[in-house]
Amino acid sequence: IACPLSLLQYEDAFTARNLQNWTLPKIYKERPSAREGYTQFIANERGHLLPSVPRSKASPWGTFMGTWEMPLKIPPAKLSLTSRSAAAASRLTNWIHKSTTLTNACNGLRPQITGKVGSP
Repeated sequence: IACPLSLLQYEDAFTARNLQNWTLPKIYKERPSAREGYTQFIANERGHLLPSVPRSKASPWGTFMGTWEMPLKIPPAKLSLTSRSAAAASRLTNWIHKSTTLTNACNGLRPQITGKVGSP
């Protein structure tokens, strides 16, 4: 006959120490504030697209690009040309402009190029 006290030594390993429960922050708004703009519906109650929504002739899914269609190397979203040589800056900007598949996709890249090329 096993003693029930001997089982407690094994149960102690499974007790939760830090539960990390979600809690409300100390300061929060009672009601959410209204944001600018409005929501525009693109589908009816049955899930069908409304006639006013533009549709792509090429694909029923539009210009969405999945991970399998993306190139192996993705150019940076924010590019600063400051402290780059003229050759490096032109190479990076050409790379961004050549990746038209990423810039034309609806979930694609919208690069921000800032800064000026320094003189050598």
